[in-house]
Amino acid sequence: MGVFSSVPARVASVGALLAGISGAVVVSDVLPREAAPSNPLASPVQWPAVAARYRTVEHEVVDGETASEVLKAMNAPSGPLLAAADGRLNRLSVGDVVQLDFVEGESTPWRLRLDKGGPQVLALVRTGESTYAQTQIPVPFTIETGARTLTVTSSLWSAALDAGLRPGQVMGLASIFEYDVDFNTELLPGAIIRLAADTLTDDAGTSRVGDIRAAKLQNGTKTYVQIKYRMADGTVGWFKPDGTGARKPFLRSPLAFSRVTSGFSKGRYHPILKKSRPHLGVDFGAPTGTPVRAVADGVVSKAGPSGGHGNYLELDHEGPYATSYSHLSAILVKRGQTVHQGDVVGRVGSTGLSTGPHLHYQFFVNGTYVNPLTVELPNNGASELPEAEKADFFKVRDAVLPLIEG
Repeated sequence: MGVFSSVPARVASVGALLAGISGAVVVSDVLPREAAPSNPLASPVQWPAVAARYRTVEHEVVDGETASEVLKAMNAPSGPLLAAADGRLNRLSVGDVVQLDFVEGESTPWRLRLDKGGPQVLALVRTGESTYAQTQIPVPFTIETGARTLTVTSSLWSAALDAGLRPGQVMGLASIFEYDVDFNTELLPGAIIRLAADTLTDDAGTSRVGDIRAAKLQNGTKTYVQIKYRMADGTVGWFKPDGTGARKPFLRSPLAFSRVTSGFSKGRYHPILKKSRPHLGVDFGAPTGTPVRAVADGVVSKAGPSGGHGNYLELDHEGPYATSYSHLSAILVKRGQTVHQGDVVGRVGSTGLSTGPHLHYQFFVNGTYVNPLTVELPNNGASELPEAEKADFFKVRDAVLPLIEG
């Protein structure tokens, strides 16, 4: 793997093949058929000729939306498109832009484009009446890696957006440190995040933030550093400067972003029951439909309605640990099912005894309720780079660390 360079790198331009993404409808020229992008699939594809001009309809992904929901909202043929995408539309993030290109007079799109803010766009191009094939379109950007600094005054979300990050990138930024810091409860005012990140500049001079290569978080008296590295098998992960992996057995929070509306207490006034009773968990306020993640690998022990908890989910984890998730609007797993850390197991709701959409999250050690915000989580199982890859990793590390120092 090569060392990141601060020297701008020119990505091959395909000019008019990309429509703009600032407006709802864009009319653009299309490359002639012989200049269509090469197809990465094993079997040859005959790219159909299209009209010289087409209209574009776009949709920006919001929190909790699935690919099926987006395509349905856009009146797109979801079956053929999802089949051609081979799962790549299932990893949508907030702020991603889905674009459909239509030849004038036709109701079926000849192309779908998924823009995730990187130097390439996923494209699904129609090859028949109801079939599509997958390709990648390089975006005409100049790429330069440099430093960016975020200072958290009110929230990470606002600080990151002010620094030019897209909503999906903010979610990704929180995930870099999610094993060390709960961004819902532990991020302090004045926290500083320094990034080594690509800046993508198009032919018109418009710039945006691209790939994040390294990050340093100074949160009070504690400092955390993570380096992005692609291993020999193609797996991309985040590692500490010594090559130790970031992953730990438990995430700090089941929600990427939210706010704590009620803490752990042995005696809290219940707003519905109008009396004091224990509140043996933590409430995270979040919009209905917000994805709820499994905080660790485990097995679903309970899944269904449970009195005042509404739609309730309980997971058994390795050792003495268990977690539960209440008031869900949807349960996405079944009893006995094995889940993995980070899997979306449900969605925030307001079922049961609830005054508004939120997640009631509980943590158990040997069957006893403990405070999820203060419980000492196991730290075993951190991965480490193979010795054969450390030299290459250290080259990458040494190239990006100077950008985040300070």
